[in-house]
Amino acid sequence: MPLFTQLQTRRIQKQLAQLKSDLLASSRRDETGVYWQSPFYETIDKFSFQTTFDIFNGNSGIALFYIGLFELSGEPKDLKMAEDIMHKVLKEEAVLKPRSFGFYTGITGVIYVCIKLYAHTNEEKYLRRASYLLLDNQENIVNNTAKADLLSGYCGSLFVITLLYHHLRTKKLLAIVHQLIDRVINEARISEAGLKWDYNQSKSSFDSLAGFSHGASGIACVLMQVGNYFKHDGLIYLAEQVLAYEMQYFDPVTGNWLDLRLGKFRLNLPDAHRWELNVFIPEMNKVNSWAHGAGGIGLARLMAYELTGKEIYLQQCQLVMKRCLKDLEKMHRTDFTLCSGYMGMLPFLSRFAGLLQKNYAESILSVVDQAGVQYARKRSYNTYISANQFDYGLLSGKSGVGYILIQLLNKEMDSVVYPVLPPNKKLPPVITSYSQFAVKQRIFSTYYAKTIYLLEQFEPGSMLKMQAEDFNGFEEWLYQRIRSLPALEESGITALFDFEHQLAIRWKLHKGYLCYKKKNEFIQDQAKQLSLVTAEELCNLSFKLNDHVGFYPLSTKLKNVMGLPETYQAALFMSDEHGVKAIYIGQLSSLILSGLAEQAVTGQELISLILENFSGNAKLKPETTVLRERILLQMRSLIISGMIGLKEEV
Repeated sequence: MPLFTQLQTRRIQKQLAQLKSDLLASSRRDETGVYWQSPFYETIDKFSFQTTFDIFNGNSGIALFYIGLFELSGEPKDLKMAEDIMHKVLKEEAVLKPRSFGFYTGITGVIYVCIKLYAHTNEEKYLRRASYLLLDNQENIVNNTAKADLLSGYCGSLFVITLLYHHLRTKKLLAIVHQLIDRVINEARISEAGLKWDYNQSKSSFDSLAGFSHGASGIACVLMQVGNYFKHDGLIYLAEQVLAYEMQYFDPVTGNWLDLRLGKFRLNLPDAHRWELNVFIPEMNKVNSWAHGAGGIGLARLMAYELTGKEIYLQQCQLVMKRCLKDLEKMHRTDFTLCSGYMGMLPFLSRFAGLLQKNYAESILSVVDQAGVQYARKRSYNTYISANQFDYGLLSGKSGVGYILIQLLNKEMDSVVYPVLPPNKKLPPVITSYSQFAVKQRIFSTYYAKTIYLLEQFEPGSMLKMQAEDFNGFEEWLYQRIRSLPALEESGITALFDFEHQLAIRWKLHKGYLCYKKKNEFIQDQAKQLSLVTAEELCNLSFKLNDHVGFYPLSTKLKNVMGLPETYQAALFMSDEHGVKAIYIGQLSSLILSGLAEQAVTGQELISLILENFSGNAKLKPETTVLRERILLQMRSLIISGMIGLKEEV
């Protein structure tokens, strides 16, 4: 059943014709090809123009618009325009010596457009060029791209390189695909639910982001596609795990997923260092677009439902639809761009409407019409950005709105907004290391390496019998396996499991690089202030163990099984910008920190508690003053190192 009537279709075609005319009128041509210049902001209010090559707001994205026109119209002149654009792009200095390497924002996007041109022209030169660009930039694409996301990270590149492999089938390309898959597996991190990526300094966010462009849904979209293409069920498992992580940030009150990005304003809030979600949340549930929020997240849920048939994803799609329709009823924002505006919701709405066999044409057309009204008045699809009337980009400007209009008219369109790999008709090689079981074992075992090593000494091949749906299930399976061992108490394996379990708990709670960078700034500021106080003032202040530090006393059995020196009295589980690690401390530090592990106490109370431990030793009594000074000195050292701090008034 057609989505639109003939009259409704003409409304869309009319606006598309206007956009096509405006784009053509704004184009420039030189001896190398056709191009548009994009606005580039030097300051908030001042901008200049640059010729850029990327998909996001550069000429590669506009080429995709013309490819979309060709797919819709079949007119050779539209395809010729796309070729003329890419002829210019491929000669640009920024393409020959790129600085950005992602899908929508870098050289991988140029590779993608070359593949698309080959699909329509059957000219081998486009595949040769795509392959050259990939191999020439392989190190940066595979190893030096910091982010994992779809928009500008290595997962987006994984999708494009798999697409290129589909056409060329070379061993070299397959090896690159495997390098990226291995990186995905190696960089997975556990959370309270599911798995996550991008916990490092690449993102300014409360935790690993939710969302399609920069977050969990985009990563899931790629892993589902690549896993399905190669029949690697381990990648589909990872995709489902990252969707499970993302559900932690679904807000049932507003029916939206939280936008976890943190800007300067939020990071300067007085309680920012506490890193509690409710400190930042007031604006986090409002964004709904292709890039962030329900509109893009629905695309990943729709893909998951179509691939797995699991009812849970259909239910989540219903939540997305409800939120999108609610936003479209009000339509109070003046942003209709693909990336951040209302147009970006339409790919999900139109696809899900087809799945449900329901007619949402009027809701969709209300966006098209309102966008047209604003464009007629302002010549801009996003009035929040002063230069948008000069932006012809795909995700940021006019060609992107046109691209969505094309997609509404051509429901079979292979869209960059919802990238899908073609079916793999050749039987792929079986790679057991990418099976679901192997991927689980590889990720889960990193958190219990010592326990598993000891378990294998008692019961060789234990891990081959592992049964667990997720990391929490793995922990329960491992615990029960240990409980069934003979001579359990003598082995020390229970103590070892508990040690690694406490470390894993802190990994699950780890919120990424920015969290601990902000905490450390606060701690260092406080330490500078405390360095100026007198010993008497130090005794009167209340101290606590800082929340990025966990105190763990070491039993003799645990020290023996781990091969630790007898002088070590406790371990500190330290969460920092890069992850979680254990460091070991001696007697005096242990006495001080154990006294602060349960509750905040004053410096004087802490000194008294420690001196009581030595009260039975008559030889030490004359040296109480010396010991007191040593305790105060050690306290200052622990303050400087950030392990202890002042009790905060909440």
